[in-house]
Amino acid sequence: LDALKTLIHLIKKSDLISFDLETTSITALEADIVGMSFSVKANEGYYIPIEYPEKDTHPGLSLDMVLKELKPILENHSNCFCGQNIKYDLIVFFHHGINLSSIEDTMLMSYVLDAGVNRHSMDELAGIHLNRQTIKFKDVVGSGKSQITFDKVKIEDALNYAAEDAEITFKLYLFLKK
Repeated sequence: LDALKTLIHLIKKSDLISFDLETTSITALEADIVGMSFSVKANEGYYIPIEYPEKDTHPGLSLDMVLKELKPILENHSNCFCGQNIKYDLIVFFHHGINLSSIEDTMLMSYVLDAGVNRHSMDELAGIHLNRQTIKFKDVVGSGKSQITFDKVKIEDALNYAAEDAEITFKLYLFLKK
């Protein structure tokens, strides 16, 4: 809880907040929140785990507690939030009673700038604009018959993947905004 309070304090005083939700489904209407990642500074990313395999032996925070703490920040019009394909996160948050405001979407920014030039996935944009290879989703959850949902990903792997997503999105936003 102390780490969450520290992160919330950091987020509150930031002008730009990058975030990403980790969920159990790629379909927003069916998705349960597994965790959330944030970045407010280049080369820094944070992950709030909600559901993970080690929860029985290492209990953490409940989704209700985390959302209660974050809701005033997420709905504050003076905060600017950026995300990759943020429409998905908006739908998931909406189903939890949170109306995110002041948003920017790096995928849409890329599309407006380079509509037919390349694909607009975060991984591809990171390679093109930041010269950075990212942790791929399939490397964390697997693929095909062996694919697992994100709530089954070990917490350390989830942290590395999710925090990188938020941090890369933060950097992409700064690059594309120029």
